[in-house]
Amino acid sequence: MAIIPYKSYFPEKIDHRTVAALQAVVTQCSEKLAVLQTQFHFDTLRLSVSDRTRLAEILVDFTFDLHTESGIWSALEKYNTNLFDTPLPLIHPAGKDLPQGLCRERVHFLLWNFYPQFNPGDWYSPQHADLQIAAEGITDWLVKQLPMLPKISPLKKFLADHNDFGWEIKKKLVWLGMYSYLFRERFGQYFEDHYEGKHKIAMIDDFICQDTTLWSGLGAIDILAECLDVPDEQKSELRSWYQRHASFYKIVKTDDNFTEAVNLINDISYQIQEGAPGYPRSRTFKPGMTVFGSLTPWRNKWYWSGEQFIMEPPCTKEQIAQAVAQHRQNTQIVARFWTERKELAFERMKEDYQIKLKHYGNDFVVLPDGRTFEREEIKRFSADMKSLGVVGKTPRLSFPDHLLNCKTGIGLYFDPVEGTEIMENFNEIRSGLKKNGKNCTSEEEEMLRIWLDESAISPGFIYRALKEYGGEESIKYAVCWETEIPYWLDYLLRCRKGEYYRNRYPTISFVDSD
Repeated sequence: MAIIPYKSYFPEKIDHRTVAALQAVVTQCSEKLAVLQTQFHFDTLRLSVSDRTRLAEILVDFTFDLHTESGIWSALEKYNTNLFDTPLPLIHPAGKDLPQGLCRERVHFLLWNFYPQFNPGDWYSPQHADLQIAAEGITDWLVKQLPMLPKISPLKKFLADHNDFGWEIKKKLVWLGMYSYLFRERFGQYFEDHYEGKHKIAMIDDFICQDTTLWSGLGAIDILAECLDVPDEQKSELRSWYQRHASFYKIVKTDDNFTEAVNLINDISYQIQEGAPGYPRSRTFKPGMTVFGSLTPWRNKWYWSGEQFIMEPPCTKEQIAQAVAQHRQNTQIVARFWTERKELAFERMKEDYQIKLKHYGNDFVVLPDGRTFEREEIKRFSADMKSLGVVGKTPRLSFPDHLLNCKTGIGLYFDPVEGTEIMENFNEIRSGLKKNGKNCTSEEEEMLRIWLDESAISPGFIYRALKEYGGEESIKYAVCWETEIPYWLDYLLRCRKGEYYRNRYPTISFVDSD
């Protein structure tokens, strides 16, 4: 991951003296971490010099947030309390008072969530011996540094600034998602995974509006909503930004303040705020243009989000019409704003779900191999074709080679919203679950972790397999969580599969008659 100067993490116009004071503490904090690492019993939490510096920056920013009550960490704790009845899941018992401000429990929770971000793929017990050494040692040291920290936070002032217009909210969201201590590590990894040298603005917008994180499955929009001093209605508006209205728009008219545009998918007109008195905006679009872009709401007005693309020129009217027709098939996107298509999609998915239940006899089945799955699907499609009066034709189905060549079990889970979920090498998962934590092999543990991390596998699949085989202790063992807390699995799945705890829309295409 690229090294970014510490001062770059702060909003523009921040007092350089504040940054300098924090930077001095960061340097000492990194040195303290180096000393603490010599006391560790294992190598798993020992960081390189660059990673240790980044962790020191995070710890100091976190401490500054708590010291000045900027609101970022308190927003996370509020969500956790609402979800799990404790501000620090698996670290602090429910119903027990938590000390105000900087304390060992908060540092422990922060470190437990950040160490895996420096070592992707690793899982750590919340009771890891070295984690407790680090939490206790660095907390004691940070408490002694509190008098050295500025008492007034420019970040708190930045977050508390005007919330009247969507661009004011977006400025805060961009900073929180890209540069705040809570999200910048995750953003850096997301950037490496998704940026291909173009459409940087669109990629950033995807992250800050849509990504869910290890912080209880929350994203930047969720944390910012709780940081802002706005009514609940506006908090809900902001938290809905993961459902951006991405579509093609025909520009009808525009002036210094507003643009009127018609969504070419659902023919609904949008009033888009472009500027306001005292907030001049250049007129980018002209009546008659077709633009592809995303819209988000704020205070009952619409705003452009991310990058917009003017389609003509260079595209011809025929090319635009073809692009609109193709976009209409993207139900996961258009169902956000096209009610009729959303209702039809859910209806068709329910019908498809019933057909699969009838064929397979259950919503959860395990087949011996990929070729068996292929034969079953051919049988199912042939039966569907016969019911429609099509006989004598064998359906041509295409499956990836790695699926067809899998000989170690194919797990299938059918859901009326998510459709068919497929997990290869399911024999290892099944045998691992059945052992319920007793003598699991390393291969079984690894497959359980892959299953939990696989983005195409929903929490519903996990819960359904556990209902069939049991095996919660095997999952705990695989992820190194020694706990009897009732909510542990809900917390784990929210952290790893946060996108499934938001509104979901079917993946299904339609052939439109027009």
